[in-house]
Amino acid sequence: MKRVLLYNHGGCENRGCEAIVRATSRLFARAGARCALASDQPAFDRAASLPDVERVIASTIAPVSVRRLVNSVGFRLGMPREHEVARKYAPVIAQGARSDVCLSIGGDTYCYGPQEHLAVVNARLAGKGKPLVLWGCSVEPDVLRGEALCDLRRYRLLVARESITEAALRDAGLPAARCCDPAFFLPREETALPEAFAPGKTVGVNVSPLILARAPQAQAALAAFEGLIRHILDTSGDAVALIAHVAWAHDDDRAALSALKARFADEPRVFALPDGLNAPQLKGAIARLRALVTARTHASIAAYSSCVPALVIGYSVKARGIARDLFGREEGHLLPAQELRAADELIAAYDAMIAREAQERAFLRERLPAYTAGMEDMVRRVLSLAGEDAR
Repeated sequence: MKRVLLYNHGGCENRGCEAIVRATSRLFARAGARCALASDQPAFDRAASLPDVERVIASTIAPVSVRRLVNSVGFRLGMPREHEVARKYAPVIAQGARSDVCLSIGGDTYCYGPQEHLAVVNARLAGKGKPLVLWGCSVEPDVLRGEALCDLRRYRLLVARESITEAALRDAGLPAARCCDPAFFLPREETALPEAFAPGKTVGVNVSPLILARAPQAQAALAAFEGLIRHILDTSGDAVALIAHVAWAHDDDRAALSALKARFADEPRVFALPDGLNAPQLKGAIARLRALVTARTHASIAAYSSCVPALVIGYSVKARGIARDLFGREEGHLLPAQELRAADELIAAYDAMIAREAQERAFLRERLPAYTAGMEDMVRRVLSLAGEDAR
């Protein structure tokens, strides 16, 4: 039975990260593999009861420990920076050394600037002859140079989740393949929802700090969402569910959503989903929506894979690429966050989506089998790397 390490994982308070962990570990368990998870939030993730993860370890040494003290002293005495980072990430390096294949599952990692720690971890694991796979990734084409490109060359296989990234990786001479995001395979779970939630007559709204940061003006962008919600209330009998998909301290959807809810404090048809819903439960709620307007790509994946129409307020290559691959075009499915200035354009995009609601549900039912095909073959391909000679 092959042992797979899932690493480069920020923690399951990001429900998209959780969806990737749950779906990936399930897929590999079905193929007969055993999965361990290295996490930046090990205590939270252990409590999350991930059914197909046999072991959760901390990615780094404990903040207060003999090893951390030795590392600090060594750094002050002139220890090379690479050694300092390697000591800090000793747990994931040790677990990787005991694994047959190592999957870097932070699909967006290379979209957010230099990743020194990951480059060091990858160098150490590759030096031990371990096959590395960048799993379900999206990479902005303009980062494929310098240190990032050097690090990407350490992977035996880069599995892109959309065609823009796949083409860019191939153009850079990297061993790229493509399969849909593993979160398309996340099971959904039904749980109790607020009384105001009416299945089929509730629209989900998600706002993230990332899109507010990329909009021309954050307050204008938030006002656009307020305008959209008022439009939904005025033109339909639908309720509006405010859905937080990430609750990291440094990247928390709840702040913006709380500000929106405050503007509808006396409106019972506008409500927030309960805190603490896990990724399958959030998907279960999203599957019962009429439609979704979302900044988080993995919330849109929960909708798409449940045949629920979704409008993505996107800023990244992953949102663009997934829309292009799934629907054949970005237009009508993606509104760039950089262009979100007023409510009118958001309302117009929403109304256009609702006008084609029935057709979109029918399209997704027909399209999804072909779009998601090939995942089992990709899992087998990854597992076949175990035991290959290191390049």
